[in-house]
Amino acid sequence: MDKLRFDSACELVRNGGRLIKGIGTLGESSVHAVLKNYFEFSHESQEMRIGRYVADIVGENGIIEIQTSHFSALKEKLATFLPAVRVTVVYPVYINKRIVYINEDGTEKRARISPLKGSVFSIFHELYHIAEFLKNENLTIKIVVLDCDEYRVAPSALGKPRSKGGKFSVFDRFPTKLLDEITISAPHEWVKLIPNLREYNYTVSDVSAVTHAARKQISMALAVLYRSGILLRTGKKGRAFAYSYFEDEAVGSPTPVG
Repeated sequence: MDKLRFDSACELVRNGGRLIKGIGTLGESSVHAVLKNYFEFSHESQEMRIGRYVADIVGENGIIEIQTSHFSALKEKLATFLPAVRVTVVYPVYINKRIVYINEDGTEKRARISPLKGSVFSIFHELYHIAEFLKNENLTIKIVVLDCDEYRVAPSALGKPRSKGGKFSVFDRFPTKLLDEITISAPHEWVKLIPNLREYNYTVSDVSAVTHAARKQISMALAVLYRSGILLRTGKKGRAFAYSYFEDEAVGSPTPVG
């Protein structure tokens, strides 16, 4: 984690006038642009064509794909890239958000702090779509933990019909602070998010108690790691599935229990 480099990437994108250019003109989100410049300042290494795909970054450490959502779109790319090269998938998580309402001319209308806090466990809703690749030795998952400003405008400014209740639509997000980076380069490194990983017969409730994360989020996390073959279902404790880390690579994929 390099906060000075991150601040420089933010400044570079901010000076590009992404919000000044006008509503609805962005080709990519500001978060995506900042992270692309954070991980690779040289534009010559950005947006590189590899076969029939375009990679965000291609460098000496392989390919970096910055994916703010829709991991399902990565499946074909990963199937093509991973047999030949190291791929790092970068996913931003927003812990604290300041919601900024923008007028159609680009000026700020009002702002407030969102009472909702983000969670690193939100990544598992996306990882479900690429679970089959999570044990691949060429795949690295990097969670970038951020604070951000979330810009919202009236739907009419984006050419959309008026919403019920006059709700504003999210137009863009701009990162304001780099809090952490969590890198997962091997199956056992999911212990960084699941402290119980190498224990035996733990449940959603057990992990939730240790991490203080919502049961729904932990349920998704364990389901994804089970789907990927990283976890084994060892049976049940009461009505709940029990899990353990699947360490014996020679055995192959675990067999569902219950």
